[in-house]
Amino acid sequence: MTPCAPSPPRRMAVLADIHANLQALTAVLADLDVLSAGWGEAPRLVALGDMIGYGGDPGAVLDTVRARGMAAIIGNHEKGALDAACRRKCFHIHSREALERTCQLLSDADRTYLAGLPASLVMGGVRFAHGMPPDDPLTYFITRDDDAVRAAFADFTERVCFVGHSHVLDGACLSGGQLTRLELGDEPFVLEQAGRYILCCGSVGQPRDGDNRAKYVVYDRDEATVGVRKVAYDITAAAARIMEQGLPERYAKRLW
Repeated sequence: MTPCAPSPPRRMAVLADIHANLQALTAVLADLDVLSAGWGEAPRLVALGDMIGYGGDPGAVLDTVRARGMAAIIGNHEKGALDAACRRKCFHIHSREALERTCQLLSDADRTYLAGLPASLVMGGVRFAHGMPPDDPLTYFITRDDDAVRAAFADFTERVCFVGHSHVLDGACLSGGQLTRLELGDEPFVLEQAGRYILCCGSVGQPRDGDNRAKYVVYDRDEATVGVRKVAYDITAAAARIMEQGLPERYAKRLW
């Protein structure tokens, strides 16, 4: 008898742009552990790229991602860490300075792991990309006008695509030919039955939405809901770690 394929998990926790912030990641995982205990099962964890860069603990963050069995994709910082030409071409001089130092902090095992990451994933009928669907790690969702966002929906077939890269909680719904821009708020929202979505999941390690808490989202397949979690963490320790590791001070200040 052919064994049945395992059913996809009911819930998926989507973590974008951890950016080597071990303190933020640790707090998020602790929050998820409490939620999982209440649910009676753990969600599938997905990291949307940019696990490294800016922060002080790239190696420890990658170790944690692997230890927790997260599905992960490549972001622009991973791409830049692996490709010097990409660092020169695709990064602002300040970001490139931080990434060069990050490269010095990565082990050979880290580089091997990053080199094996896919550009996108599809699990349980949901697509995951870093920048824009279907698999672009470099384009910011928040820079796309309505025509470009509408066109992006033609590039993938799944009902929902989660993206990162922009470090904000934002999104768009295409339903009945109408495009609606969304803001992901504190209350979970229900996905329209006929709607398709691109949802930008904020940032665990470098939020840029005026709220310095770590952000991630939980997708509940059975309830067809997406909820945002906002988690306080030890910013002082994270900022100190950036300075200890010889990264530019601007990225420590940005956490506040």
